[in-house]
Amino acid sequence: MQNLYQEKLKSFSSEKIIFVLCLGVFGILSTELGMMGIIPIVSQNFSVSISDAGWSVSVFALVITFCAPIVPLLCANFNPKKLMLICLLIFVLSSLIGAFVSEFWQLLIFRAIPAFFHPIYIALALSMAANLALDKKDIPKNVGKIFAAVSAGMVLGVPLTSYLGGKFGFEISMLLFVFLNFLSFIATLFLVPNLKKENKVKIGKQLLILRYPLLWISVLCVVYINAGIWGFYSYFSDFLLSIAKIDFEIISIILALYGFANIIGNNLAPKLLIKNVNLNLIFTLLLMIAFYVLIFNFYSKNAILMLLAFILGVLGGVMNNGTHFLISHPFPKAKDFTNGLFISVANIGLSIGTAICGLVISLSDTRFIAISSIVLLSVGILMIFLRGKIQSMKLRF
Repeated sequence: MQNLYQEKLKSFSSEKIIFVLCLGVFGILSTELGMMGIIPIVSQNFSVSISDAGWSVSVFALVITFCAPIVPLLCANFNPKKLMLICLLIFVLSSLIGAFVSEFWQLLIFRAIPAFFHPIYIALALSMAANLALDKKDIPKNVGKIFAAVSAGMVLGVPLTSYLGGKFGFEISMLLFVFLNFLSFIATLFLVPNLKKENKVKIGKQLLILRYPLLWISVLCVVYINAGIWGFYSYFSDFLLSIAKIDFEIISIILALYGFANIIGNNLAPKLLIKNVNLNLIFTLLLMIAFYVLIFNFYSKNAILMLLAFILGVLGGVMNNGTHFLISHPFPKAKDFTNGLFISVANIGLSIGTAICGLVISLSDTRFIAISSIVLLSVGILMIFLRGKIQSMKLRF
């Protein structure tokens, strides 16, 4: 039986609310991921190495990693609209100050501050989108729209940041984040209903899912898969610049193509998550490995790179939804905790992948990040096999 909060939420236009949620996710994810598109510019602007500049991405992800499992759960009983507005305001102010700092360590501080509020907003958006579904079968579709906003952060956020940074400098690219989050703040202020949850979330009850080995193997799946996908993507702009010898305008087009393809993948994912989930995800990962092999060998032709980036974007979009499904679907009564946990472990994967690929760059060159991703995704496939075995055994501690 649906609770009163869900019934009130659905009395508003669900399409309008989801649009605002997507706009907010787009702004926040552009702020997090957009830095990937300007890592070479950060390196030049602050006179640090490429691998050190990667910390502007990693520090964001690390803060999320430690906060995401519990912070959304602790905030679950607060007014959702007020929480969203606070999160967006913090993102606006942090990016505004970060645009004009003179030292790299100062930039890292103002990248870390909004990261604390990132999982609160994303978990709220995922939970609200799920609550708007009239039928359980519609939940993957609504959640898919939120992940489409993540992809939109790559379609526009990452390549636009890359373009503005290459054309006008670091400060202008940071001000893009300010604009996007301020726009989301205004939309949330006027278009999202001011509702209070009628039923209190019982934290202890949700934490009981920690007893299940299925949860822990799902966590490992997400970590390795995200490490493989995002480790490569974090340095993709440097790969295109230093290995493929492409200028920033073309880099922006390729990154936009990747992100646009990600949206296509997000739309395909719900159809693949209805049945044979493990088999479909393994097949998707095998395809990704094959295309990383191709990108490692055929990086000198712009047309080939664009085609490979597009296909990898589609497959990455499928895996965005797939990894969330692995953690959340088996535990529908613990949405607040599983959403926060997913955000945390996804960013653990991002941090590990960025760190490994940064190490590979420092020891050899950027080309070999493709090999790192192949190894990480191969381990992810093994984890999915093990998850299937554990799922059939229905174990708990």
